[in-house]
Amino acid sequence: MYILEPEKARKIMVDEEHYTPYKVDSLLKDYPPIHNQLAPAIEQWLKDRTVTDINIEDLSIKQVMSNQQVHFLVAIKRLNELLDENIPSDQRRKLLKILNQPVYFE
Repeated sequence: MYILEPEKARKIMVDEEHYTPYKVDSLLKDYPPIHNQLAPAIEQWLKDRTVTDINIEDLSIKQVMSNQQVHFLVAIKRLNELLDENIPSDQRRKLLKILNQPVYFE
């Protein structure tokens, strides 16, 4: 399992991406250990903000970001849930369906 460096992620999100500290702290609080399959994407993003497009169950990081209109680290967190072997298959199917559905804001 990969452990995100919260201070490094926080600095990037606040200083470079101009998120509010409150919003960043809410996201990073209790950020889960990430399956090793997603670790290279996080490491690349921490290095230079490049989004490496890894697929989990035919769903890519960029698709989740676009469909759900979420930040890279949120997309990683959601895809990480799909890799959790303790989640029942029906719950996994529901999550996969949700992540594949575009969210529209007016």
